Amino acid sequence: MNLTDFIVKTFVIVDDFCKKHAQARKLRSRGFLPKLADSEVITMEIVGEYLGYHRDKDIYQYFKRHWQSFFPQMPDRSNFVRQAANLWKVKEMLFVYLNNHQSHWLEILDSMPMEVCKFVRAKRTNLFKGSAAYGKWFGRTYFGYRLHLKMTTLGMIKRAILAPASIHDIHFVQDLLEGDHHCWVLADKGYRSQPLQKRLWQGSRIYFHTPFRRNEKISSPLPKATTKALNGKRRLIETVNGQLTEQFSIKSTWARDLWHLLNRIIRKIVAHTLCVFLNLKLHRDPLKLKSLVS
Repeated sequence: MNLTDFIVKTFVIVDDFCKKHAQARKLRSRGFLPKLADSEVITMEIVGEYLGYHRDKDIYQYFKRHWQSFFPQMPDRSNFVRQAANLWKVKEMLFVYLNNHQSHWLEILDSMPMEVCKFVRAKRTNLFKGSAAYGKWFGRTYFGYRLHLKMTTLGMIKRAILAPASIHDIHFVQDLLEGDHHCWVLADKGYRSQPLQKRLWQGSRIYFHTPFRRNEKISSPLPKATTKALNGKRRLIETVNGQLTEQFSIKSTWARDLWHLLNRIIRKIVAHTLCVFLNLKLHRDPLKLKSLVS
């Protein structure tokens, strides 16, 4: 599809959702409604992220310059940025709405680092005090958070949790799998825990599969061909992490407080999710994001 079709399709999906689940008057108990509709703001954010405009200022200037006819009620930049930030909960609801119909019998877990400032400045900064922490990533120490993700084997992100970098991935498995039953879940060696596997199986009939560590004496009860196929499926999340990092610049999400950081992370995840959603609707490879718009 061309860019015009992409903008229109995105707006139709977002506007239909807002009319059903997030009407402007219900979100605001008093005061005047904004001239620019909430669905228009979210559309601009999603399309802007897809096109590589990752700062609020850049998104606003791009649409002001090129698409004023599509969004004639554009406010000044400060009002646009404020309205976008205040819609973080609506974007979170939209994210759940888009991925709610996807099968989850086979899911994949992983995490990625989210650095909030350079390591040499971490001791002096007053930003994110009390929430961010020091963590390790492939032997390198950084200051910030870790983004924990759950996705399907189609590449659709199902859940995301932002947590301090000092807390191990394994502590968020049950939160990520909340409400799941009778399914398989794949993860890397960092998630390996026999007590956790036993607890998930006994409580929810979830088979939690991770590769064995080299020092373990036991072997997998699954055939080697099955284990190899599952490990191949698990690596799909590396593709998604790569798209979030390279196309949506999620690791370069700079903010001065946790609220704005969460808003900018969720809009990147929503943008990725909507692109996968559109690819599935168009019967395309769900993770062929760059070729979605030609």
